[in-house]
Amino acid sequence: MGPEGVLEVLRFALRRMALSVADRVVTNPLFAWTWSGAPARAFTGRLTDFRSADAQTIVEMMEGKYLLGARFIDTHGVSPFAIETDAADWLADLHSFGWLRHFRDLRDPGQRRFARTLVMDWIGRYGGFDRETWSLFVTARRVLNWLKNYALLTEGANPDQIRTINRALAVQLQSLVVRAPLEPDPLPRLMAQIAMAGAALSASEDDPDTERFLARLEAELNAQLDADGLHRSRNPFAQIQILTELIPVSQLLSQRRQDLSAAVGARVEIMQRALDRLVLGTREPAYMNGCGQAPVELVLSIAAQSGARGNGTGSCGGYGILVDGSGKLVADSGLVPPAQFAQSAHAGGLSFEFSSHGALIVGNCGPAPAQLPESRNLFRHTSAHSAPTIDDLSNASLSGGSLRGSILRPRGTTQMTVSPEDCAIEMRSSAYRNRYGLDIVRSLTLLGGGHTLVGQDRLLAASRRHHRQGDAIIRFHLAPDVAIDRADGEDLIRLVFKSGPTWAFLWEGARADIEESVRHSAHFGLVKTRQIVLSGPARPDTEIAWVFTRQ
Repeated sequence: MGPEGVLEVLRFALRRMALSVADRVVTNPLFAWTWSGAPARAFTGRLTDFRSADAQTIVEMMEGKYLLGARFIDTHGVSPFAIETDAADWLADLHSFGWLRHFRDLRDPGQRRFARTLVMDWIGRYGGFDRETWSLFVTARRVLNWLKNYALLTEGANPDQIRTINRALAVQLQSLVVRAPLEPDPLPRLMAQIAMAGAALSASEDDPDTERFLARLEAELNAQLDADGLHRSRNPFAQIQILTELIPVSQLLSQRRQDLSAAVGARVEIMQRALDRLVLGTREPAYMNGCGQAPVELVLSIAAQSGARGNGTGSCGGYGILVDGSGKLVADSGLVPPAQFAQSAHAGGLSFEFSSHGALIVGNCGPAPAQLPESRNLFRHTSAHSAPTIDDLSNASLSGGSLRGSILRPRGTTQMTVSPEDCAIEMRSSAYRNRYGLDIVRSLTLLGGGHTLVGQDRLLAASRRHHRQGDAIIRFHLAPDVAIDRADGEDLIRLVFKSGPTWAFLWEGARADIEESVRHSAHFGLVKTRQIVLSGPARPDTEIAWVFTRQ
C-alpha cells in the first residue's frame, strides 16, 4: 500500500474514532435526555411489506421456538428478549422485528395479541437506550418493521398501549436523527435515512420535515451508489438489505408525494437492475465481497416489485457478467471499494461464479459464519475464491496495524474488458508485480448455450528487475453436491451432480490436484465441498488453459 493508501486509512481511522467519541457523548445519560424525551407521535399503517409470510413460523414462535439469523433457539416458553446468547445474528434479527410480517394477515385475536405482547415486552426491557440493541442499523430496521405492521400492533390495543408504542417509535426515530450523522459505516447510515423518510410518510398528519428527510435520503443514495446503481461496498447482500427497506418507502412516496418520488423511484429501479445482474441461474446472488447465501424467496420478491432486469453480457460495478443460453457467469475484476466501504470486502480479484441450467458449477467459499469471527479474514483471502494467485498470496491486503483493522486495500491495479459479441471477459491484475514482476491476465469465454466455459490464465512479465520465484496456483471451488471422478493418468476430471448432469474439466499447462473446500450456507453453516487446484511454476509467458463443459 502506497503513501496515498496509508493516508486514506489514517483519515478513515481518525474520523471513525472521532465519530465514535461524539456518539458516546450524545448517548450519555447526561445528554441523552435532550432527545430521549421525545413526545409520542401518531402514525398510520401505510407502509407495506412485500416479503412473504409463513404461518408455520407463528406456530413455532408461540411454542417458544425461534429460527432467526440462521440459528434455532428454543426459549422453553420464556420471552426471547430474556434469553442470553452470543448468537449475534440471532439477536440482531430478533431485535429488528422482521419476523412481525408473519403475523400481519392473521385474524385470530390471540395470535395478534401475542405479537403485540412481544413488542410491549421489548419496550419494557429495552425502551431505554442500550448500545447493542439500539445500534443504528438494528434500530432503523425495527422502526420500519413496526411501521409496516402498525395496524397489527394497534388494532385491539388499549389507549395506553397505543401511546406506549407511539412514544417508543418517536424516541427511536429521534435517536436516528441525532446519531445518523455520527455513524461512520455507510450502510447503517443509509438505513437510518430510509427509516426517517418512511416514518415521515407514515405520520397520521403531514410531517413538515418530509421534504428534508427525503432530501437527506437522496443525498445518501447518491453518495453510496455507483453509476451502475450498485452499493459501493460491492456486496450483493447489502444491495438486498437496502432494497428490502427502500422499496416499500418508495412505493408509499409515489402514493403520497408523487411530486417528490421521481428521484428515489429512479434509484430503486437502477438498483434492482444492478442486483438482477449479479444473481445467478440458481436465483442467488454471487458469493462475493461479503455476500453469502440469501433467501431465494426474498430475491424473487424484490424482482417481482419491478420489471427492471439487468441486460445480458456486460459489466456492473466492477463485475463482468456473461450470459449465454442457460449459463451465467459473474466475475470480479478485483476493484477495491473506498476505505469506508471496504470493511467486509473480499480479495476476490479475477474470481468468478458460474451456473448452468439453474445449478451452480463453480463458486466461492463465501463469508465466514458469525460463530467463527477468528476465521473472518481467511474467508476473505483470495484462496477462498475461484481465482488465480502466486504462492497463494492474497491479491489485496487484509492485514496490518491497528489503524487498518479489517479494511481491504489494493496491492495493485485492475483492468477489465467485456466483449458482448464474443461473450468473453478479460481481466488483468498487477497485484503480484512488485514481488514477482508478473501480472496475471484471466480470459473467460462462455459458449454453447452456457454448456461450455473456456478459461485461460497467463502470467506476463511486468518488470525488468529480477524478482523472487513462485508457483502459479489456480483454484476452482466446486458446488456442494458434486461428486468427482478422476481416472489415473487422465487429464480429465468428471463432475457428477446429484441432480443428474455430468460435466468434464480439462486443462493443460499445469498439474491438477483435488483438495477439500467449504461453502458457507446460512441454513447449514459450513458445507464440505471439493476444489480443483491447478499449479505450476510462475514464469513470464506461462499459460494455463482449462475448460468446463457439459457432457
